[in-house]
Amino acid sequence: MTIDNIENLLKGMGFKKLKRDSGRTVSILTDDNRVDVLEKVAKSFGELGAKYDPNKGSSSVGAVTMGMFTIKARPASKQGKKSAGLDNEDAMIDGIKQFTNNGPMTVRITDGRKSYTYKDVIDVEEVGRDTSNRKKADVRLVIKGGKKIPISIKKDNAEMWESADSYWAATAKKIVDNLEKDGEIELTKNGTVWKMKPNLGVPADPTEKRNVVFGSDLLNKGFVVVRSFRSSDFTIDKTGDILEVRVTKIIDKMTDLKGDADIFFLIRNDSSRKGSKIRPGLRVLAVSATRINRNVKVVNR
Repeated sequence: MTIDNIENLLKGMGFKKLKRDSGRTVSILTDDNRVDVLEKVAKSFGELGAKYDPNKGSSSVGAVTMGMFTIKARPASKQGKKSAGLDNEDAMIDGIKQFTNNGPMTVRITDGRKSYTYKDVIDVEEVGRDTSNRKKADVRLVIKGGKKIPISIKKDNAEMWESADSYWAATAKKIVDNLEKDGEIELTKNGTVWKMKPNLGVPADPTEKRNVVFGSDLLNKGFVVVRSFRSSDFTIDKTGDILEVRVTKIIDKMTDLKGDADIFFLIRNDSSRKGSKIRPGLRVLAVSATRINRNVKVVNR
């Protein structure tokens, strides 16, 4: 099997717009529901070992794997835009729009424990590009009459909440400088960048947790959903009147951020960060506690 063979098979299925990302990866360019497209490909190529993995890659829709090869699906209408990487909300938008396009719909979003139900949903809009004033919503449900519900979307396996170089670099610099002075970490310079050993994890305080997870637009106004969406997550209930959106977890209050869901700032090496305000070669991320493994030194301020 070669990447050429895979492209020919995809063209045989009717997918004429393809983009070869590498010698092992090809993307289908489509404005159809991309989860449906990938599931169709996996089913068609099942005898060749194709499997659909909703958590594969950086996109919320996942990808199909075939041995060493990967088949992705990208929105054709976004190709060439600088913001094309902000597509994590597309699967939810597609899943809801296919029902609300026919008129107002009651939408229930549930994780089995928490539920939010909204009547007369007429649309869902993409807002992930607007991050001004620490906005966190990826989409907004549009209710008949003008009300809008902001929702942030995270994949099931996502551990990063934000790149915190702007928000937290000054604090990170003080911590790194103090730990170096006390001899608790080792910093070496290689050319123009620094390398630190070990990586550092710093617990976020309550205000920082709120800013990182809920920003300025979610707490008491909307919520975060955790899910790697598939088409089967969008179903009509037995009454035929409610669109149920199944998610893995709803995060809507500060007390949800504990245990594995607690928030830390991870200060780590990244040679591409040559303009870092911490040290050239270092960066800081806001992450879930699950990202703080035994190779990370946990420190307090």
